Amino acid sequence: MNYSRLLFFLCFWLLYSPQLFSQNNSHKWSVGGAYVVTNMEGLLNQKALKPNNYTGGVKIFLGRYLSPSFNLRLEGSYGNLFYPKVSFYPERTLAVFTQQNFFDAAFLIEYKLNNNYLVKENSIIQPHVFIGFGTNNMNRDMNTYFPFGAGLKFKVTNWLALNLETTYKVNIDNSYSYLQHQAGLIFSFGKKGKSTIVENTNIEKATSDLKDLAIVTSDYDKDGVDDASDECPYLFGTIAMSGCPDSDGDNVGDSRDKCPTEKGLLENGGCPIKTIDSDGDGVEDANDKCPTEKGLMSNGGCPFVPEITTIKEEKKQIDSGKTLSNEMINIGANTELFYLLSTSELNEKNIKTLDALAKYIVKMDIQKITIKGYTSTSGTDKINIDLAVARAQKVSNYLYSQGVNMRKMSVQGWGPYNPKYNNSLPEEAIKNQRVEIILE
Repeated sequence: MNYSRLLFFLCFWLLYSPQLFSQNNSHKWSVGGAYVVTNMEGLLNQKALKPNNYTGGVKIFLGRYLSPSFNLRLEGSYGNLFYPKVSFYPERTLAVFTQQNFFDAAFLIEYKLNNNYLVKENSIIQPHVFIGFGTNNMNRDMNTYFPFGAGLKFKVTNWLALNLETTYKVNIDNSYSYLQHQAGLIFSFGKKGKSTIVENTNIEKATSDLKDLAIVTSDYDKDGVDDASDECPYLFGTIAMSGCPDSDGDNVGDSRDKCPTEKGLLENGGCPIKTIDSDGDGVEDANDKCPTEKGLMSNGGCPFVPEITTIKEEKKQIDSGKTLSNEMINIGANTELFYLLSTSELNEKNIKTLDALAKYIVKMDIQKITIKGYTSTSGTDKINIDLAVARAQKVSNYLYSQGVNMRKMSVQGWGPYNPKYNNSLPEEAIKNQRVEIILE
């Protein structure tokens, strides 16, 4: 077997085969860590490959994508090394070597060879070189150095890569240079690029532009619909829409959808049916008899205002001739009963008044009795109207028990509407807790 040819094709595949992900314009950040070995004595004695001269440490870094060709990197390492002790003589004679801790940090500019010139940007193997500027702490002195080197990244998954690098760190502060090798992992992360939704007004232009660049294929836009049947062959769409896009998923294609970004109904041109309730009373304007006035759903959207009937001005004061507790009970064409707040029960005085009134109605053969219940404005409309109806109904029931014909009586619940007294004054508002009995 020709192993050289096999090796050539293997290297070619590794360099140019596509990968799922790499640090790029959509995923600009990366972090990583590595195990490093450092050699100082090796350089001084030309023994860079001698295993006993290397000491271990760790490195971390943060990377930032700048362009297809360049990355920016901030890194730092910590470990120990064989450091030559220096005797205090003018000639700085080197003495024995000792192992001590040190740390360094540097900014690096990384030039990537996988920039679509030599190697594809999304290759599995990504070679790079770098140079930078840094500082280190060695033998309790802060020193400046220039690092440069080269490395290879091997993509493992869509977010993980293996990184191998060799760095030579040239000290410029009358200190010592050293060599580092590292092996570690890189984690790339970032946001996915936002997909651009083509407005339906530009679909024809976009289709025309793409058609000029079209490559003859059975399914150019890769949407699962063959070009011969695809109504939008150069725009990715859905099978249900015959290959055209449907951005809002309402089964109305974007080219025919009047609201392409809002899920709507087919019969409404792809737009949602929006209800309008101007006065906010829960009744849509289309069904609201009073669309500009907040009202009750039970009253067709209008506020509850009973039909106002004409009340006779004439009031006949009729003395029943019955004295109760030294108090004369006066009844007439308009008789009022007063109540405590939030009650419909008849008090003693109301009962005595109704007893006298019932006798008068029967005696005079009154043909029409209107009983109107009222309240103040305290509480909601529903509560007040229910209370007013209950008050009027109990008066009607009591008169019936005293011999008044039920067919002659009409019961109305007005609640807080059409008040006789001023509800803005507490002493007046209490008087609106009443029932008015009108005789005709």
